[in-house]
Amino acid sequence: MLPGGHVPKITRLSKALSALLFIIFAVNYLVPETSGYLALVPGRTLPCIWNLVTAGFLTTNVFKLISELLALILLARLVEPVYGSKEFLKFIFIVDFATCLSVFVCVYITYAATAYGDLLYIKFHGFHGIAAGLLVAVKQVMQDQDITLFGSLKFSIRYLPIVVIFIATAVAVALQDLYSIPFMYFGAYSAWLYLRFFQYQQDSEIQGDSSEAFKFSGCFPPYLTVAIDPIASVLGFIFRLKHAPLNTEVQSQLLKSGPSMLGSDAADANRRRERGAKALEERLGMKMQQVKDVEAGEEN
Repeated sequence: MLPGGHVPKITRLSKALSALLFIIFAVNYLVPETSGYLALVPGRTLPCIWNLVTAGFLTTNVFKLISELLALILLARLVEPVYGSKEFLKFIFIVDFATCLSVFVCVYITYAATAYGDLLYIKFHGFHGIAAGLLVAVKQVMQDQDITLFGSLKFSIRYLPIVVIFIATAVAVALQDLYSIPFMYFGAYSAWLYLRFFQYQQDSEIQGDSSEAFKFSGCFPPYLTVAIDPIASVLGFIFRLKHAPLNTEVQSQLLKSGPSMLGSDAADANRRRERGAKALEERLGMKMQQVKDVEAGEEN
């Protein structure tokens, strides 16, 4: 939501991505045989390497398509004004590719362990992996905010991804749609991994989000932190996941802004809020100018 209670409008990029979702759905609906080339079929990914991208945008059920279009439009309105269109598009395709690649690798590892050949020809697809990643992005840009449900129940945005993913998992199990579950978990984790360690912050020249609130255990209730933090630390050490050291110029700029800015969680949160507020205020200003132009034209 915009400052002053305004809600950002639907962006052009989210409209284009929605059109892409619908076109791929329509192509598969009209020519069902294309699903074998658009979906992620690990046994056919070579030479059909493009399914590492197209699988994340393929939906074969009209009700899923409607829910995924709504999720894309609503979540993009919150995230894109903060990231900017270029970074938002980059984020979408990184999460998509990383999700599909993770599923591909896990399928082959499972095949190597079980020799279950049919696993290689299961069709994995769905936008729910990217949608899960967008939930993580919403957590990053709005994690210090609460939403009110049913008029009185307060819910913290920081728990939004894990709650929605757990509910979606329960629904998938109930509907026996088990092959959609890996996309959700890999989508959420790849989004967190990119935002935590690799996303370039243009306004501060810092790579990743090192804030305490955005650490992996921050996605879970506080009482689980004791169990999750040691595991996350071990995995971070094994895979060499750490934030790049700040160069001298960036350090000096942060120190000039105040000692608390260097390595501060509050600084990261304020930087996100300021970036979001600036983008949203610019949109409001453009809208107000358009209204004034229209009024001036009517007077003339």
